[in-house]
This record gives sequence, C-alpha cells and structure tokens, in this order.
Amino acid sequence: MSAKTDAVILYLTAMWQAAPAFEGVQVVDGPQANSDASNDWLFVGFDGDVPDEGNEAASVEQSLMAFARTKQEDGEVTCAVVSRRGDTNVPAARARAYALMSAAEDALRLDMQLGALVMHAFVSAHQYIPVQAQAGAKVRVVFTVTYQAQI
Repeated sequence: MSAKTDAVILYLTAMWQAAPAFEGVQVVDGPQANSDASNDWLFVGFDGDVPDEGNEAASVEQSLMAFARTKQEDGEVTCAVVSRRGDTNVPAARARAYALMSAAEDALRLDMQLGALVMHAFVSAHQYIPVQAQAGAKVRVVFTVTYQAQI
C-alpha cells in the first residue's frame, strides 16, 4: 500500500456514522452534490465550505524508516462540523457545532488506532468560522485529524 489516506478517511466516516452521538447528523465522506437541508453535518476529508477545487482534504508526508523496508506516514485529514439555524443565534449554533466536534473527538479517543490501521490518531487543531446570513446563523468548525502509520 502506498498510502493509508483512503483507508483512514473511510474508517473515520464509518466510525462517526455508527456513533450514537451523530444520530440525525449527516456524516459524509467529502463534499456532497445534493441539496439536503439538514442543519447538522460532519464532513470527513472536506472543510465544509463551498465545494471547489481549492479545498485540501488531506496531506501526507512519508519518510523511510531506518534499517527497514517500511515507511512512516504522517498524515492530516481535514474534517468539519457545520451547524445551521433558522434564526440569528450564533452562540447556540456555536454550542451545537462544538458539541458535535467534541463527540467526534470522544469517539476517536476510544479508537485512537482506528482499528489497528494506524499507530495513533487524534484531533490536533481546529478553526471556528461563524456566518450570519439571510437564512440564519451558521457555524463551521474545521478540525484536523492527525495520524501516524507504518506502510
């Protein structure tokens, strides 16, 4: 296998889809081409912004391991929680978005090796992006899942 990126994204998506905390949340792999009006989304391998060709889904660096025929892979997968409301209550949208991100991180902490796919994975960073639009408040929390694996 030349990279674990695809398997990591697939695993994260399936893990979060199965988590009880995400009942009623659209947990999806990458940008979606539908117009689902769901208020809560969790994107894996996508930053939750308007889809275009400028969104970075993942980045990976590999290095040869000394005295071995294997490589170490250090990767980062971009994920995002988006929470929308029909009113202008940004604090409530922010609270919901951070609750969903916390649930994602809690699920990841219970399976930091992603079923033995990687040596470890964790949430390493996040950005908070609020928007106030005609349709109401929307909060996007973009977070990074960092992992280390051997290939």
